[in-house]
Amino acid sequence: MTRSEAAAWLLAHDHFCILTHRNPDGDTIGCAVGLCRGLRSLGKTAHILSNPQFGPRYAQWYDGLLCEEPATDDTIVSVDIASESLLPDNARPLAGKIQLALDHHGSNTGFAHCACVEPDLAACGELIYGILRELHVHLTADMASALYLAVSTDTGCFQYANTTANTLRVAAELIDAGCEAYPINKEFFGTRSISRLRLESRLTDSLEFFADGKVALCHIPLSWMEELGLREEELDSISGFSRNVSGVQIGITIREQADGQQKVSLRTASCANASAICAHLGGGGHKAAAGATVTASYEEVRAMVLDALRAEGIEV
Repeated sequence: MTRSEAAAWLLAHDHFCILTHRNPDGDTIGCAVGLCRGLRSLGKTAHILSNPQFGPRYAQWYDGLLCEEPATDDTIVSVDIASESLLPDNARPLAGKIQLALDHHGSNTGFAHCACVEPDLAACGELIYGILRELHVHLTADMASALYLAVSTDTGCFQYANTTANTLRVAAELIDAGCEAYPINKEFFGTRSISRLRLESRLTDSLEFFADGKVALCHIPLSWMEELGLREEELDSISGFSRNVSGVQIGITIREQADGQQKVSLRTASCANASAICAHLGGGGHKAAAGATVTASYEEVRAMVLDALRAEGIEV
């Protein structure tokens, strides 16, 4: 459905429960907060389903907006979720019951009854902003700040290749609506905890390079998270760490999960399609940023990733 159709659909319902994805980032949280506040401004009842992986870094954003479970008459809406496999554990019982998906992933599996998906957008926050405009919502500073959080975090503070003229126009309009960009930029892009810096030191020492330095791979064992006292929310943008090395065009991060699975993240330059590579692993995403979750040992997943690169014509 189009934005205007999604807006009309939202207008036709009155009670909402909004879902965020596993390992929540600024885009899914900012979208949920912006949409929730926007719907409330229209007199609707709206809450965000609590996510077991929400942490203190984002707590100020969703304060007063959470619920522990949907009400019986709630309409279930997901934001920035490409497939039901990305639902947090407490939302798994809602699989098959999600009525509207609002997303920007071309790999969206069509799991919801209805969907508004715009894969050309850099962030789902751009879509939510457009829908709120269609609803003629008066954008408050709180809504604008939440959507700026969404757009800025999914574009690396507008540094990533997915940033478009529309992205920058949306950001400008959010600032015009009352968002103070500097505190958000400082918190999410200009500040690192000591634990995060120590992790980056370990990653620097353990980076593997292939294809004459054009491909870099790093591994984050679960034990490092425990040893360094790292919280999930401190790993924002870590997926792009190896891609940031000079000369690297394909950056790969493999991170061990608490359930024994391995989370693979790819960040690529224009020479490679990250989504196509991750499709070989059962995942997907965008051309320049994609991922997959694989049940296997690190050594096995590392070999699978290298095979996926070769299958896409990349010699490693």
